[in-house]
This record gives sequence, C-alpha cells and structure tokens, in this order.
Amino acid sequence: MDPNEINEISLANSRFSIRKLYKEGLILKKPPKVYSRARVRLYKLAKRKGRHMGIGKRRGTKNARTNTKTLWIKRQRVLRRLLKRFRDSKKIDRHLYHSFYLRCKGNQFKNKRTLIEAIQREKAEILKKKTIADQLEAKRLKAQILRNKRKMKKDKEQ
Repeated sequence: MDPNEINEISLANSRFSIRKLYKEGLILKKPPKVYSRARVRLYKLAKRKGRHMGIGKRRGTKNARTNTKTLWIKRQRVLRRLLKRFRDSKKIDRHLYHSFYLRCKGNQFKNKRTLIEAIQREKAEILKKKTIADQLEAKRLKAQILRNKRKMKKDKEQ
C-alpha cells in the first residue's frame, strides 16, 4: 500500500475499483499463509504407535470405539472360513465340522489359534480311540481263531 495514495484506496468500495487499484500497483495481494502439516504428521505417527490414546483422550464409550458386534461378526467369519477350508481339504469330516461349528457359535474359541489347537486335540483323541478299537478287534479275532483251533482239535480227538 502506497501511503501517498491512502485517500484513493479508502474510496475504493467495489470489486471493480479494487481490481483497478491492483492493476495500477497501488495495492498488493498478500501471499497465501502456509499452515505446516509437519506437526500433524508427527502426531499421527505417534498415535499409530499408541501414544495419545490413554483414558483421558477417549471420548466415546468402549463399544462406540470398537463395536463388540462387529468384532463378534469378524471373529465368526474367520473361524467359519477356517472350518470350511479344513472340511474342503478333508482335514476334518462333516461330523467334526458340525460340532466345531456349533462350538464356535457358542463362543468357545476366542481366536483361530485356539480353534486349530482344539481341532488337533480332537483329531488326536479320535485317532487314539480308533487305534485302541483296532487293537481290541485284533485281540478279539485272535481269540476267536484260537477258540476255533481248539474246537477243531477237540473234534478231531473225539
């Protein structure tokens, strides 16, 4: 602003007159003010690390911040997807799948790892029962063969 032309500048009351003064060089346009986002970026990085997230900074309720229903839905989808994958790859049969599906629905497994561990335990138990049953069956057959041999021997003697 030229101090000698203050009178003329003060008379300017329309856009047109302001444009004219600008063109003549009596007034200048101020450069736009720059608001640095550096501090914001730093703050964001700190928040990503978990800073500034304490009890005093929280406004919404626990449920408003992370909805329990959506957490439940996500967990169910993860567990059910895993069960389907196991069933399709023949790692578990349909009966085991169904029992684990119901257990997932009943909130027995808090994450994927616990579900996998439970499946492995169940499979090991089933395998153990099967081997015991096979051994019993083999014993039974052996005893039956021995019985038949004794009977045949007895019949021959008579």
